[in-house]
Amino acid sequence: MRVESDHCDVIGVPAAPTQLDRLSSAILRQGGMARVSLPGDVVTWAAARHQTLRQMLSDQRFNKDWRQWGALQDGEIPEDHSLIGICKVDNMTTAHGADHRRLRGLLSSSFAPSRIALLAPRVEQCVDRLLAEMAQRGGSADLMSEFAAPLPTNVIAELFGLPDEQREEIVALTYSLANTSATAEEVRQTRQRIPEFFRRLIALKRGQLGDDLASALIVARDKGELVSDTELIDMLFMVLSAGFVTTAGVIGNGVLALLTHPQQLHLVRSGQVPWSQAIEEILRWGSSAANLPFRYATQDVEIDGCLVRRGDAVLMAFHAANRDEKAFGPGANRFDVTRRHNPHLSFGEGPHSCLGAALARLELRCAFPALFGRLEDLALTIAAEDVVYMPSYVIRCPQRLPVSFRPSVA
Repeated sequence: MRVESDHCDVIGVPAAPTQLDRLSSAILRQGGMARVSLPGDVVTWAAARHQTLRQMLSDQRFNKDWRQWGALQDGEIPEDHSLIGICKVDNMTTAHGADHRRLRGLLSSSFAPSRIALLAPRVEQCVDRLLAEMAQRGGSADLMSEFAAPLPTNVIAELFGLPDEQREEIVALTYSLANTSATAEEVRQTRQRIPEFFRRLIALKRGQLGDDLASALIVARDKGELVSDTELIDMLFMVLSAGFVTTAGVIGNGVLALLTHPQQLHLVRSGQVPWSQAIEEILRWGSSAANLPFRYATQDVEIDGCLVRRGDAVLMAFHAANRDEKAFGPGANRFDVTRRHNPHLSFGEGPHSCLGAALARLELRCAFPALFGRLEDLALTIAAEDVVYMPSYVIRCPQRLPVSFRPSVA
């Protein structure tokens, strides 16, 4: 039976949900597709069931080109809405078909698993340095600002060719863009500052091109492989921002999960469960990609009894899909490092699957064993329920994670 969109219950999504599990459960109860109301009275669909979302990620009747969004084209979404800076960009993540293959092809060799594997010594050195600095400062730290964020930021910045003095600014801009509680003025300022930042960077890099990702994209623009300066800027920002914010969130979420599930941590520390398997569970249960906008229907599509009309936007509810009992069994809401069947969607699937998956896994496999091996008695210094998260329903990432520890003498 077809269900028209106007007849579906609509679930309200707060700007910064403090109970993401509760929100995902409510969405899942609606079935494969649910209607949600995002802040600013933006009503969209959400693909929540694992099978539904997985199929949509490869369904050619949907694409990620913001020009397909009917409500945006009809002027219903103001230019200073917090979603605009996330959605209205021209890079690999919003392209489709030949354009997507062109843009992804510019980066694919740099992120090939075989090439990423060669970076292991550099990532390990970065981990060692950050942990040594934490130990030197004493037995307490904010794990997010002193480890979880600097690790992926420094790794991608080195690959990108970003000067040290510009790293703090791009981190702040990325977090500002992901803030779905931002005011209209904050949105306008962020959208103005991002292209200004990259115009300065492009001017700097043109005078000293090197063997790095930024230089490669600038050369691609000069050769016409990138068709506009806007495309160049949006690609540069995509590479940098996607290279650290999600991995930082997974590290923070993973540490929190392990510290609040000591029996699970014991299984890993004792060698009963390999870190590689535990990290896949961290990626499922603690994925930082919570609810990503959007896929757009290019024609009327019936999915799970719901009629998604041409031009409708669909929120990709990865957090809900990764807790779907139909995919992960009755313990889907439970953090379980012994889980062997783990087809999580934290890196997506299909043509738009995460290009940086190999790099993220490398960083996680270097970070977690070292962190829990070298910082003894690692513990939260606040209650888990008092952890404050980034004000975003898109990204699940702790803002601060205060911990105490004893540096290992080994």
